Formats: sequence, C-alpha cells, structure tokens
Amino acid sequence: MTEITGLIATGVLIGIAILALKTGIGCGFASLNRREVLYLASSYFLLSIVMALLVGIIPSDLTEGILAAGVTMHLIIAIGLILFGIHTKKEWLSCGSDHSRKTFLILSLPCPVCVTATFLSCVILSNSLDVSNFRIGLGLGTIFFIGVTLSSFSISTLATRFGVKSPSALGTAMIIFGLFYLISPIIIPAYIQAQSFPSVEIPFNLKETATSFFIIAFLILSGFFSHRFNRSTVKGGQ
Repeated sequence: MTEITGLIATGVLIGIAILALKTGIGCGFASLNRREVLYLASSYFLLSIVMALLVGIIPSDLTEGILAAGVTMHLIIAIGLILFGIHTKKEWLSCGSDHSRKTFLILSLPCPVCVTATFLSCVILSNSLDVSNFRIGLGLGTIFFIGVTLSSFSISTLATRFGVKSPSALGTAMIIFGLFYLISPIIIPAYIQAQSFPSVEIPFNLKETATSFFIIAFLILSGFFSHRFNRSTVKGGQ
C-alpha cells in the first residue's frame, strides 16, 4: 500500500467514523430500543455494500453534480436540523410531547454530500487496491455497523446515567450540528484559502483569550442550567 493510498484509506475511515458518531448521537438521545438501533445500523451496512458494488456503474457526471451542489445541500440540511431541533425541544419542554422517534432521522440519516464523497473514496480504493468491490463494501459496512451501534449504546447509557437523555437533549444536538453545517461551507473554504498565503505571526494575548474562553464557558453553562431548570419545572408541573 502506497502512502497516498494509505491517506485515502484513512480519510475514508475518518469520514465513516464521523457519520457513525452523528448517527449514534441521534439514536442515543431518541426514544429507540436496541433492536431499532440495530435495524438502522444494518441499513448502513447494506448501504455501504451497495455503494461499493455501484463503483463503475454510476457515471462520474452524477457524482460531480452532487458535489457541486454541496454548499446548497449543506444549507438545506442545516436549516432542517435547526428548525426540527427547535421544534423537538419546544414540544417536549412546553407540552411533554416526544417527537424524537421521527425527528432523529434528520440527524441520523447520511448527508448526500458525505455519502457521495465516501463513494468517490471507494472508487479510488477500488482502483488502488487489489481487492474486490464487495470486500471493500463489506469492510466499510462492518466498520459502519460497529461504529453506529457502539456510539449509540454508549451515548444512550451515559445520557441515561447522568439524567440528560430526553427529546430536549436531542433537539440541542440537532441545533449544534445544524450550526456546524451552516458555518462549515464558510470556514472550510476560508481556511483552505488562508493556507495559500504566506504565514504571518499573529500576537497572542493570553488575557483576551482567557476572557473570551470564560465568556463562552459562561454562555454554555447558562444554557445547560437553564435546560435543567426547564426540565425540572415541566416535571414539577406534571
């Protein structure tokens, strides 16, 4: 295996790990039983095999078109995550209504752009390695299955133990991921563009950095305790 092929394989594994973690967060905070989580993980397993078998069948123009629309898709996904995340939190905190069994799908379903990028990576792996497409899909599917189930069960167990497993927590996770999807098309191209410029020394002010850190930490803790207070108020009212 050459160095370039190793980097490609590492990129594929990192992409799968991120997708598996995102799916696990959605399943972990939603009101799902273990059998339903296994069903969803199995669908990812089958999807990986199908993606690998489609190598050489799907025209490159189609995948290039999907990647070209990546920014638009990210914005649509971001808006959907934020809106449904707010809806999930609001319905639970105000009415005690659990919509997590439906809204978690927006977080747990794979992003079309990420799936396309993984498919292209599978194409490169298929051309670089002397391995059949089925075995590539089988390996990726196995990693996907293990990643989804392990992250989902771990998050569910920890959230239950610390008393934060609720549709409200799922809504918060959806909003956070939505904000990430919203700013990533802006930050990533700007970062890549910045790498092309000569490096310039930027003065580091420890006092200002510490102040900014404490302000951000204060806002996060305020949101956390506000969330716990709202949950206790709703339970007390019931």
